[in-house]
Amino acid sequence: MSHEHGENKNYIMKINHSKHILATWAICMLATSLFAQGSYVNANIGYGFKAGSASAYNYTSPNGSNTTEHVAFSFGKGLTMAAAFGYMFNKNVGAELGLSYLLGGKTKVIDSYSSGSDESSLSAKMLRINPSMIISSGMESISPYAKFGLIIGKGSIKSEYTEKNNGDVYITKVKYNGGVAFGFSSAIGLMFKLSESVALLTEVNMINLSYAPTKGEVTEATLNGADQLPSMTISQKKIEFVDSHVSTSNSTSSVPSEQVKSKYPFGSVGINFGLRINL
Repeated sequence: MSHEHGENKNYIMKINHSKHILATWAICMLATSLFAQGSYVNANIGYGFKAGSASAYNYTSPNGSNTTEHVAFSFGKGLTMAAAFGYMFNKNVGAELGLSYLLGGKTKVIDSYSSGSDESSLSAKMLRINPSMIISSGMESISPYAKFGLIIGKGSIKSEYTEKNNGDVYITKVKYNGGVAFGFSSAIGLMFKLSESVALLTEVNMINLSYAPTKGEVTEATLNGADQLPSMTISQKKIEFVDSHVSTSNSTSSVPSEQVKSKYPFGSVGINFGLRINL
């Protein structure tokens, strides 16, 4: 009897174990099925035009007269490449996590005078994370939608300065980076359904973002082609940007110089074209 009882007990345990495996498998399959029904990936490319611009100025002084020209710029202008993963909770509401890379366009500022000229060229790059909420019409063939979210960026600004004076040419290149930028984004768009799993996207987006670098470094300095970096001190080559700064006469050349932080505009109004694949 005891041997038969043990066999029955083992048989019951095997049945219960099988039930647990089947139940776990069923739950996983159900969750995967439900999640896959509303999930998708996007890939798009676009261009951003400057918004929320800062000011710079072109100066010319021919024949003793002075002319000043205003130049509005934003580091947010330029080519954008992006990808996103999203999930629609129903046909009207969803959430999306986007990742984009900004390859900023150049802005040039020139100061011309009788003995030469000074020219500055500014550009930026930024990697951005963009969590958003989506509101969609849920229409079948052509579906309008809107997106609202946060944008978090980590980027760099490149400055190239060329001075030409009495035949001498001095070139300095500086890279500013460090710190994180926070802002807001919004977009309106149209989704053109090609099949059950593929759709084309076109949208207009707006980004409200500013960025304050925390450090800067001279990456190149030449005078008439001769490298000047080896003769420069640490304080001449490196900068740390701080919230407040007190100038003293005891500054040392063996540490980076300090400057107060400045915020630069990375806002843009852009147009994107892309592809959505439903998973």
